[in-house]
Amino acid sequence: PTRRSSDLSFQEHLNNAVDTVYSVTGILGKLQAVADRTVLLGEVRGDLVSLTTVASNDLRELASFSVSDDNMYNAPSDYYAVINNCNYFIAHADTALKSNRNENIFMKEYCAVKSIRAWTYLQLALNYGQVPFYTEPMLSKEESDAAESSPKADLQTICTYFINDLATLPERYNTEYPGYGKIRGLDSRLFFFPLGVMRGELYLWRASVTGSKEDYRQAALHYYSYLNERNGIS
Repeated sequence: PTRRSSDLSFQEHLNNAVDTVYSVTGILGKLQAVADRTVLLGEVRGDLVSLTTVASNDLRELASFSVSDDNMYNAPSDYYAVINNCNYFIAHADTALKSNRNENIFMKEYCAVKSIRAWTYLQLALNYGQVPFYTEPMLSKEESDAAESSPKADLQTICTYFINDLATLPERYNTEYPGYGKIRGLDSRLFFFPLGVMRGELYLWRASVTGSKEDYRQAALHYYSYLNERNGIS
């Protein structure tokens, strides 16, 4: 997190609705920096896509799988900005806080942020292969330097970590997302990555490395579960 008036880095806990909402929407804001890039990285290199004569050199590099260091789309720091803010939220959100109906107040946000972190690390591994991996918030240059030089994790390691990480979250949050009303005409619940889909993605990508039939089976089950649950809601 950057140090400004709305910064949360000096607090030990995120335990009120205003700070928690600002923190989650801040993560979504940083996620926007990689949204268009994610589409381009997936589609520009597809068999059915060809570049026009006015395509930039950066796009041509993407299409030819030969991305240079100074390519505008080659910015892993944007992904780590999302990850570091997720790590901070996960470390400080007061998930034990209950409402007068004895329900955990911030568990929807906590689960949503865990899903965002898993997705972001998955994109890094798919794009860069082995990447620095850390799950604690970095709040100083020294901590960031240490994390950058730490042992790197590959796709299988990342998938395994987050399969286990998301498995600890209650099943009810497969379909319960944070809701902040409509933002620019869109239901804000649609801004988040469903846990069922993320679990399916992690199992599927791990299976692509290991060839495990059980991983393929688990991926199919999680996709099916998501579709089945969602059809009952929308």
